[in-house]
Amino acid sequence: MVSTLDPGERAKQERRRQILDAAKAVFADAGYHGASINAIIERAQIARGTFYLYFSSKAAVFDSILDQAMAELRTKLRRIDVAPGAPAPQVQLREQVVATLEYIVSDRALAMLLMSAGHTPDAEATERLDLFFTEVRDLIQRALETGMEIGLLRPCKPQLVAAAMLGMIRGVIELMIHQTDAPTVDEVVSEMMLVVFRGVLK
Repeated sequence: MVSTLDPGERAKQERRRQILDAAKAVFADAGYHGASINAIIERAQIARGTFYLYFSSKAAVFDSILDQAMAELRTKLRRIDVAPGAPAPQVQLREQVVATLEYIVSDRALAMLLMSAGHTPDAEATERLDLFFTEVRDLIQRALETGMEIGLLRPCKPQLVAAAMLGMIRGVIELMIHQTDAPTVDEVVSEMMLVVFRGVLK
């Protein structure tokens, strides 16, 4: 698909992405509390004024990183297609879990930033990360509710199961980004399907 954006708008989007990528790396290395706008500017190799054209503060760029991640995650988690000829629901479910995990662990800086939840002394960052994971848990809960509606899942308590699944996912991500001989995403999802989904799949 050919972009309809003019060159100037494309350049702005590219510069914004450059700042977000640099900020993500700085937050991953230093944590929210230890990160500074100066470090982001140096990492992005831009002028201070350029940073402020796009973001008003460290908090604003942090929020944008999390907003972007949530938007990406929403594209990975879709309603299961039960129309004739569609792949088996279990196959679709597995594909979505694989795509979601691959998105996170393939971006180590993002994964490190997300795993900093609970380990930062900054109350604002903690609150924002907590909100992010609440949104993720709500996405999982709605997916579970849909699964029960279409008869894919046995009756369960979606809020409780979603919280348990999120805890497992966070633990798996932490393992994969810190362990040098960590299993592949495919291996992890296979185990998750056995451990978690075996309990709720019909």
